[in-house]
Amino acid sequence: MKLVRIYTITGTIETVTGLHIGAGKDSIEIGGMDNPVIKHPHTGEPYIPGSSLKGKVRSLLEWALHKVDPKGEVWGSNKQTKIDNINEDEVLRIFGTTHEDWSGGPTRVSVRDCHLTEACRKAVHERGLPFTEEKTEVVIDRIQGKAAGNIGPRKTERVPAGMEFDLEIQFRVIDTGDGGKRDMQCLNRLIEGLKLLEKDALGGSGSRGYGRIRFKNLAVDGKSIQEKFDAIGEVKIDAPAMIVEA
Repeated sequence: MKLVRIYTITGTIETVTGLHIGAGKDSIEIGGMDNPVIKHPHTGEPYIPGSSLKGKVRSLLEWALHKVDPKGEVWGSNKQTKIDNINEDEVLRIFGTTHEDWSGGPTRVSVRDCHLTEACRKAVHERGLPFTEEKTEVVIDRIQGKAAGNIGPRKTERVPAGMEFDLEIQFRVIDTGDGGKRDMQCLNRLIEGLKLLEKDALGGSGSRGYGRIRFKNLAVDGKSIQEKFDAIGEVKIDAPAMIVEA
């Protein structure tokens, strides 16, 4: 087993609708926002954690590849679950596992935190705009047909539509006796996962219209794959669309 190559996927994530990736209860202040977004502790600017991006893409690929654990757990996290041909499993190769039967090598993907692009940051400063917006929501009383009196309104903080973040993902291709062929398939499967995310939603409240994003200027090791990415259609279980060749 040996490392063959590390590929770097770069691009831009643009918010198409308001994006909410929560900061957690610990960051709520008296008189502050009910549901703040996560922000950099020094700059106060919102960002997209790599863990949020990685987790959502993994979840979507698990569904697309029929890898949903019956108990709803992360695929491969239940050490008691028998997984046939486990070392060839695309999801486990890409995203990693602690399964006791695993001997397929290290996690292939590393997803970096996504910070605002310099151009976006400059444009926001020049126009004197905030980095986030407040969205007010209410609960409707089903009988009276108006806002329920004892609940809300509540305010949710979002990154507004039109903001742009830098994307950077590293992917390790490891030769496990096949010259890295299986991992090249996994790299292309990961890119399909990004397309699934574009069709779904990132962060919270996706069913209410939050979290739509678009990938732009996608490239692998500096070579554009945007046209091929835009053409990705249905995800087929037997083999991924080959966007990147060795």
